[in-house]
Amino acid sequence: MKDLKQILAAAIALCVLSASAMAFEPQKNEQKPPPKGENKVEKREKPPPPPRENNSNRGGNNDNKRGKP
Repeated sequence: MKDLKQILAAAIALCVLSASAMAFEPQKNEQKPPPKGENKVEKREKPPPPPRENNSNRGGNNDNKRGKP
Protein backbone atom coordinates (compact mmCIF):
# COMPACT_ATOMS: atom_id res chain seq x y z
CA MET A 1 0.00 0.00 0.00
CA LYS A 2 2.88 2.31 0.82
CA ASP A 3 4.48 1.61 -2.56
CA LEU A 4 1.20 2.25 -4.35
CA LYS A 5 0.89 5.68 -2.72
CA GLN A 6 4.45 6.56 -3.72
CA ILE A 7 3.90 5.43 -7.29
CA LEU A 8 0.66 7.41 -7.58
CA ALA A 9 2.28 10.51 -6.07
CA ALA A 10 5.18 10.25 -8.51
CA ALA A 11 2.85 9.77 -11.48
CA ILE A 12 0.72 12.77 -10.50
CA ALA A 13 3.85 14.90 -9.98
CA LEU A 14 5.17 13.94 -13.42
CA CYS A 15 1.82 14.76 -15.04
CA VAL A 16 1.71 18.17 -13.35
CA LEU A 17 5.29 18.95 -14.35
CA SER A 18 4.77 17.92 -17.96
CA ALA A 19 1.53 19.88 -18.23
CA SER A 20 3.15 23.00 -16.81
CA ALA A 21 6.13 22.64 -19.16
CA MET A 22 3.84 22.38 -22.16
CA ALA A 23 1.73 25.33 -21.02
CA PHE A 24 4.64 27.75 -20.75
CA GLU A 25 6.41 26.64 -23.91
CA PRO A 26 6.59 29.49 -26.43
CA GLN A 27 4.49 29.04 -29.52
CA LYS A 28 6.13 28.53 -32.89
CA ASN A 29 4.06 31.17 -34.59
CA GLU A 30 3.33 34.10 -32.28
CA GLN A 31 1.24 35.91 -34.88
CA LYS A 32 -2.43 36.12 -34.11
CA PRO A 33 -4.87 34.97 -36.78
CA PRO A 34 -6.74 37.72 -38.63
CA PRO A 35 -10.11 38.63 -37.10
CA LYS A 36 -13.16 37.10 -38.68
CA GLY A 37 -15.64 39.32 -40.43
CA GLU A 38 -19.01 39.84 -38.84
CA ASN A 39 -21.72 37.65 -40.32
CA LYS A 40 -25.05 39.34 -40.75
CA VAL A 41 -27.95 36.97 -40.34
CA GLU A 42 -31.24 38.03 -41.86
CA LYS A 43 -34.20 37.34 -39.64
CA ARG A 44 -37.27 36.15 -41.46
CA GLU A 45 -40.68 37.02 -40.10
CA LYS A 46 -42.77 34.08 -39.01
CA PRO A 47 -46.45 33.91 -39.84
CA PRO A 48 -48.69 34.20 -36.78
CA PRO A 49 -49.86 30.90 -35.29
CA PRO A 50 -53.39 29.74 -36.07
CA PRO A 51 -56.01 30.62 -33.45
CA ARG A 52 -56.72 27.99 -30.82
CA GLU A 53 -59.96 26.13 -30.75
CA ASN A 54 -61.44 25.65 -27.30
CA ASN A 55 -63.58 22.58 -27.92
CA SER A 56 -64.64 20.56 -24.89
CA ASN A 57 -64.52 17.33 -26.94
CA ARG A 58 -60.75 17.67 -27.37
CA GLY A 59 -60.05 17.18 -23.69
CA GLY A 60 -60.16 20.85 -22.92
CA ASN A 61 -61.14 20.43 -19.29
CA ASN A 62 -58.62 22.75 -17.73
CA ASP A 63 -59.26 22.37 -14.04
CA ASN A 64 -55.56 21.96 -13.11
CA LYS A 65 -55.97 18.34 -12.04
CA ARG A 66 -53.23 16.85 -14.18
CA GLY A 67 -52.26 13.39 -13.02
CA LYS A 68 -54.86 13.31 -10.27
CA PRO A 69 -57.72 10.78 -10.34
